[in-house]
Parts: sequence; C-alpha cells; structure tokens
Amino acid sequence: VYITKFVPWSWWKKSENKAIRKTMEWVDAILFALIAVYFINTFFFQNYQIPTSSLEKSLLVGDFLAVSKVSYGPRAPITPLSFPLAQHTMPVIGGKSYIDKPQWKYRRLKGLGEVKRNDIVVFNFPAGDTVALNQQGVDFYTLSRYNTNGSAGIRSDQRTYGEVVFRPVDRRENYVKRCIGLPGETIELRDDSVYIDGELIPSPKLSQLTYMIHTDGTVISEQIFQELG
Repeated sequence: VYITKFVPWSWWKKSENKAIRKTMEWVDAILFALIAVYFINTFFFQNYQIPTSSLEKSLLVGDFLAVSKVSYGPRAPITPLSFPLAQHTMPVIGGKSYIDKPQWKYRRLKGLGEVKRNDIVVFNFPAGDTVALNQQGVDFYTLSRYNTNGSAGIRSDQRTYGEVVFRPVDRRENYVKRCIGLPGETIELRDDSVYIDGELIPSPKLSQLTYMIHTDGTVISEQIFQELG
C-alpha cells in the first residue's frame, strides 16, 4: 500500500501548513525505515542476541549475531501484521506485538544451501507454542509437569503464572544452538558422548562436560540430578 502509492500518502506535501509538512516528513521517513527493516529482517538477515550459556565456548551470553535468512531459505511471515523489531511483546508498554489474524500457512522459500552438521542455527523454540506470561523463562509443559494439578493448575493460578497464551510459530522465542543431527539420523547420548547412527562423534574442542553448581545451602536430591542429566 505504501510503496505502490495505492493510498495517496504524499498529500501532506501539498499542505500550506508548515508544521504539518515538517511533522509528516518525519513520519514518512520513520514509516519507510520500519517497512525496509521489516522486509530485510524477513527475507535477508536479522540480528539476534544469545540468550543462554549453552554455546559459551563459542558464543557468550549477550553476544549479538547477524543471521543470514537466505542460507537455508527465508520463511514467509505467518503473522504478517506485527510491530517491527519486536518478537512477541511490545517494548515498554507490553502486550502482544502482533495481530493473530490473518495467519498464513507455513512456507519457506528456497535457500542457497542446506543445514550441515555443526552449523550454528537460530530457530523458534518448539515448546514455546504455549506460554504462561508470568513464567516465560520455563516452558508451559515443564511448568505443568511440576505442578501437582498439571496444566489445569497453571491455568487456574493466574496470580502466580499469569495468562496462558498460544503463540504462532514465528512468534515463539528464538533459540540459538549447534546442529549435530540431520534429517533421518538417529542420535544417542551414551556416557557423555554423542553417537549418530551408532557411530561415535568426537566432542568439539574445549567442550565442557562438568559444571560447578553454587546453591544457597539447600540439599539437591539425587532425583533432581537425574532429571538434569
């Protein structure tokens, strides 16, 4: 609408009011910049920030990445009506940064290559489809597993967990991980080693297999260690 001039957006250039012309010059420039950023982020590249320490020997928490969208093929927007540069929540004011409708079908355009082993990839967290807004650091399914009343207990306790919402694929949290398995392969973790289709995969250089845990003095049960792996 903006680019094709379907709407006569330049009406303000003919205004005799200098204040209107000056204000609309800024509005026009900002609107064009937002549209350009939206288009570039969707189809070419986008900036991301490392949220967790799982890649700390390669990438540190807080590092910024410029991620190519054309390497594996850009994904067409599923929720096209959204606020630029906001994943799912409006900055400052809060609330959803996108409109649920229309929602387009999942479609990915052809890329320049395919995912290879040990590539660092950015993807939408699969378990992030359902989120308790007051506990977004833990996925809804994990919260439900540890709640004595399951998912019903989460939904009924809005004071603790907040509203439970569903997010489309393109509005789920972004995760940054290293790819070790490719389609059709079988991955097995045995004695701190990774096997793919029964073949041992050498650990990356500087890989960390042991961790030191600092607590407040509370005893950590054996069950918790087993759940942590």
